[in-house]
Amino acid sequence: MAGNNEIYERYGNEEEAKNCSREQKLLPRPNHETQPKWIADIGKVLPRTLGKSKNYKYRIEIVTKRGTKEWLKQFEIKSNEPGRYAIPSDEVPKFNNEYVISVSTFKRGAKR
Repeated sequence: MAGNNEIYERYGNEEEAKNCSREQKLLPRPNHETQPKWIADIGKVLPRTLGKSKNYKYRIEIVTKRGTKEWLKQFEIKSNEPGRYAIPSDEVPKFNNEYVISVSTFKRGAKR
């Protein structure tokens, strides 16, 4: 966490990364509008375990307001993926409007 902000990450394809960066919020992947948005504490995701690498070439970094983690805890996958959160699609607008400060994207493997 940087200062009073909290930082989370998500991995996605180039289109999703560019759209999120341009709009400065989490956006659904095309044709996945009703699926939850998965984000994680920094370092909790091993990108090579996510599936087809072409779908996860970008790291999307989400800077949020302090207190976001308290809200996210209700969506944490504690049983097998602690530190990872599945935000339901109908809660994503609230996340974007109330918690997100900025969104940056990086090619996977690039230094922040």
